[in-house]
Amino acid sequence: MIFVSQEGDIINSQPNDTYFQEVKEFILEWQGGVEYLTVNTSGSTGTPKAISLSRKQILASVHQSQKAFSLNEESFFLCNLSVHFIAGKLMIIRALELRAELLIVKPDGNLIDNLGSFGYMIDQKRGRCFMAFVPLQLQNLLEDSRGYNLLAMAGSIIIGGAAVSAQLEKQIKEISSPVYATFGMTETITHFAIKRLNGDQPDDYFRVLQGTKIKLEEGKLCVKNECTNQNWLITNDLAEIVNNDQFLLKGRADRVINSGGVKLHLDEIEQKIDKILKLKIPFFCIGLPDSKLGEKLVLFIESGQKDPTIISTLKSKMAKFEAPKEVIFLKEFKLTITGKTDKIKTAHAYSVSDE
Repeated sequence: MIFVSQEGDIINSQPNDTYFQEVKEFILEWQGGVEYLTVNTSGSTGTPKAISLSRKQILASVHQSQKAFSLNEESFFLCNLSVHFIAGKLMIIRALELRAELLIVKPDGNLIDNLGSFGYMIDQKRGRCFMAFVPLQLQNLLEDSRGYNLLAMAGSIIIGGAAVSAQLEKQIKEISSPVYATFGMTETITHFAIKRLNGDQPDDYFRVLQGTKIKLEEGKLCVKNECTNQNWLITNDLAEIVNNDQFLLKGRADRVINSGGVKLHLDEIEQKIDKILKLKIPFFCIGLPDSKLGEKLVLFIESGQKDPTIISTLKSKMAKFEAPKEVIFLKEFKLTITGKTDKIKTAHAYSVSDE
C-alpha cells in the first residue's frame, strides 16, 4: 500500500514489495519533472507499440478530467489500476498535480481485503473519492457483499479498458454514486469522452470532454484536442455523431466479417448474445475460415465446462445469419500485455491445436 499526502510525501507500507517499489519510482520520476513518458498501447487490436507522450499532453488530460468530475485538492484518489499502463499512471498523476491525497493498492485480488486497515481513509473522505476500475474489477467488487458500501463513498467512479456487459450495467444502476463509462485510448491519454450509466437520467450517448472535437472519416470516429496536440487522430471505432459533443459507438471497424456474402458486425452480435445468455464469464465472436461461407461466425467461451444448449438457444432467439455456427469452450483465453482478451491469438491457438 502506498499513500501520498497533499504535500507529496510518500508512505510505503510494503517497501519490499516489487510492485510498490515500481510505483514509488514512477511517482518520484513524475515529481522530478520528467518531460516525456514512454507507454505501450494495449495491443487489443494489433501488436503493442511504444509511444512517447509529452508532459504538456498529459497535463491537458489531467485538466480535462478535473473539469469533468470537479476534482480538486480536497478529492481523494483511490488507484486500483496497474501503474504499468496509461490508466494507472494517469490516476497517480491527477492526484499529484491537484495536490490531492492518493491511496494506491495492488490491482489484483480483492480490493476490500487489500485495503485492510486503510479503508478508514476512504470512509473519512466519503463523497470526495475518485475511483477507477476496469469492468472485471468492478464486477468482482460487486460480488462481495461489502462492495456496494465501498462504492457509495465515491464522488465519481469511472470504468474503462473494455466494454461494460449488460449484466454489469444492470448492477451499476444499483450503485448510489455516479458511475461513468469512459472512452479513449493510450494515444488520447485515457478518456476523451464519458457516459453516465446510472442515476435518474443515464446518458444515451458518449459526451466528449471540454476542448475536444470529433468527426467521422469513412465511418470511423476521429478526435482532436490538446492531448493529441490538436492533430486529428483516426480511431478504429465506427460511430454515429449525434451532435458536436455526442456520439454513439457502433463497434470496431476491424471486427466485421463476410459470411456467405453477409457482413456481420461482431461487436453488435456480442451485445445481443450478452443480453440473451447473461454470461458472467469472458466470451467473444470471431470469423474462422469456412469452405462454403468464406468465414463462419464462431462463439468462444472461456469455460472448462461445455453447455450444448447454448447454440440452440441462440439460434432460437437470433436472426439466422447472426447466430453463431459453432460454439467453442476453452479453459483459458490468451491475454494481451494489458490483461485484455487477445481474440486473434486465442482463435489461432485453438485452430492450430485442432489441426
